Amino acid sequence: MSNENPGRTSRTSGNAPMGSTVAIIVTAVALIVGFLILRKVNDNGSSSTKPQNTQPVSTTMPGGDTTTTASASTTTLLNIQATKVQVANASGTSGVAKQTTLALQGKGYSMAGAINSTVSPKLSKTKVQYNADDPAGKSVAEAVAKTLGGLKVEKGTVPLQIKGGAWESGVGVLVLLGNDLAGKTLDQAAGAATTTT
Repeated sequence: MSNENPGRTSRTSGNAPMGSTVAIIVTAVALIVGFLILRKVNDNGSSSTKPQNTQPVSTTMPGGDTTTTASASTTTLLNIQATKVQVANASGTSGVAKQTTLALQGKGYSMAGAINSTVSPKLSKTKVQYNADDPAGKSVAEAVAKTLGGLKVEKGTVPLQIKGGAWESGVGVLVLLGNDLAGKTLDQAAGAATTTT
């Protein structure tokens, strides 16, 4: 009597076809790359980075097969709240530093209280100065200067032209508001700056 069952086919031992192995490897690599990209984007936080452009990346697998995956590059965005901005009235019009302070606050800047400048005579042109000891001072000053119509930025040297002559705690940017922008809205300030340059 034979032990073989005539209705059953015998199993053949052997390796899976090479194409199946390569497909599994390609899929695994694509999943890992995708996971790492998503993890990198999530670790950086959505407020500080954004995907800018995607460039396909080709990977050659064993056996000559090629897989293409997309990789995202990110650009760091400026945090305009990284340091405080203070507006000092260096013009001949009273109350304008507070008005400009509120306008810049409305644009998302972190503001210190408005003050008066000790400059004499009063400034005809607004100045934007930054605290060189504040790591975010220069970049935030450049953003403020752009908001005010593309003004030049300069390093603020002590004694500053404000009461006390020194940077207040947490302040990295000082706007010495001159007669050119006193009492103007940010839109008017941007227009005034572009017509005078």
